[in-house]
Parts: sequence; structure tokens; C-alpha cells
Amino acid sequence: MASNVGESGEPGLPPGVEGVVGGRVVAIRDLANPWSTGTRTVLVEVERGQQPRDRLVVQWGGDRSSIARRHRLGRQLRHAAPGLPLAEVVGGEVRATLPLVVSRFIEGTSGRALLGSDDDARRLGTAVGALVPMLRAVPTAGLRLSRTWADAARLAPAAHGWLDRGRRALDPSDVRSLELLLLRIPELFGDEAPAFAHGDLAPVNVVLEGGVVVGLLDLERARLAHSLFDAAWWVWIVRHHHPERLTAAGGSFLAAAGIDPGDPATGRQLRWIAALQCLEMLAHTRASGSASATRQRGEWALRVGEAVRRLHEPA
Repeated sequence: MASNVGESGEPGLPPGVEGVVGGRVVAIRDLANPWSTGTRTVLVEVERGQQPRDRLVVQWGGDRSSIARRHRLGRQLRHAAPGLPLAEVVGGEVRATLPLVVSRFIEGTSGRALLGSDDDARRLGTAVGALVPMLRAVPTAGLRLSRTWADAARLAPAAHGWLDRGRRALDPSDVRSLELLLLRIPELFGDEAPAFAHGDLAPVNVVLEGGVVVGLLDLERARLAHSLFDAAWWVWIVRHHHPERLTAAGGSFLAAAGIDPGDPATGRQLRWIAALQCLEMLAHTRASGSASATRQRGEWALRVGEAVRRLHEPA
């Protein structure tokens, strides 16, 4: 977390924030991500007369539809899944020039800060893995979730489109491996019924206190998907960014989620889903010609290659 503190008039704070939060913003602090995103996230302190200062998180910019989903799903899921530790969405302006959403700040430790030792990583994996059955059980009626990952009939044509968009950035051998994988998408699903998925279940998107998840953040990528979608993403994220904690944070996560990684079919599914997830991310990285876009697209192409190479490991 950055320590960049400024006053309410700091350049960049969207107009209309004080109207949304219902008070005077007296200080802000940037909540910087370890990577570049199109969404700005800040912590603000709000003063309302003689009341204690309120601490709220303001997010804006980037993709308008992403901010709108954060606003809508944040409110809907508080009612649909009251057992999930979600930050309360207190307001937003999704039609403004700079669309924004405001939610309550959750005190605790970011999961990303718990990857410094195996013991902490194990506690992190156990706590987050225990949420997976709750996520799968979320009622989805009326949530207007993406169904791209809901079954083979939807995923197969979408994945072919992702490969077409990413083909030029990929090594030809990776393209051939992906073409073979796309043929096996019906095998991946079988009779699998889709379930609710967080969509970006990663250490940076959880807040813990006392070994318990007290905050589940950034659900704008929530969707109906294969029941292993969140598990595949968690394992891939940990393996890629914190390989030294894979056994601790990945193994404990799978155990707490009730997933047997020793089962050959399950291990294969986790690898297949991770490769397709990376391909989707590559396809959705804009080829705008800017230096940052070119860099991000190159990084995702390398990540696709990394995931593809794992497809050839023994089951």
C-alpha cells in the first residue's frame, strides 16, 4: 500500500466524489497495485460534521462497464450471498464522465502480504480455499453474469476467437498446442454444471484478519463457469508470481476447497483451464500500439506459453 497522502483537492480525484460519499473528503491515499491497471483505486477519509471520520474506497476510470459491474454486483451479491465477506458498496456514478464506485474500506492484511513464508502462505491458502464451496453455492438468478465459461458450446467458439486474436503474438508451437486443446473443450466439461465463480480469485483480492478472510474484493469478473475456474486461476497466479509458495499456498487452498490435485483428471482440468484463462487475457489485452499495451500483450503471450508447456506434463 502506498503512502501517498494528499488533500481532497489533489488533482485526479473525480468530480462529484463528495456528493457520492456524503461528506467532505479530507485526505486520500493511493492504493497502488503491483501492476498497471486502467482503474484507479484510492482510500479516502470523509468528514461529516461531528461524526467520526469514515474510511471509504473510491475506484474510477478504466473500462466503464467494469466499474458498472463492480457497482451492480457489489450490491446484488450482498443480498444474494450474505455469508460472503464482501465490502459494502455505498454509492457510485456509473454514467459520469469518469465513472466511479465507492465501497467501505475493510481493515486487515492483504493476501499478497502473506506470501513471505510457508506458514503464512499455508494459512492464506486454507482461509481462501474454504470460501470456494461458498462461492460455488451463490444463487445466480438475476445477477446477469457472463456465460462464456458456462459450457463447452459457449466456450469453444469464444476460445477459437481468442486464439485468432492472439495468434500473431504466440510461438507457432504454442498455437498448435492450443488448437489441440480447443478440440478437447467438450471433454473438459463433460456433464459439468456451471457455478458462480469470483473470476479473479488471487491473493491481492482478499483481506485477512486473524487467519480469516474478512474481505473479498473486485468481483467485476464474476461469471458462471466450470467449478474449477477459481481454483485453476488461484494455482496459476501463485505458481507464476510466487513459485516458491506453490506447495504451501496452492496445496492448502486445494485441500480446503475439497479438490484433490492428485487425481489425474482434476490435475489435467486445472492445467487446461489455466491455459484457456491466459489465452482469454491475451485476447482481451488491447493491441493499441502504445508501449504499455505492447508490453502487456507480450507479457501475456509469454504467460500463455508458460501455461501451454504445463499441458504436456504427466497427468
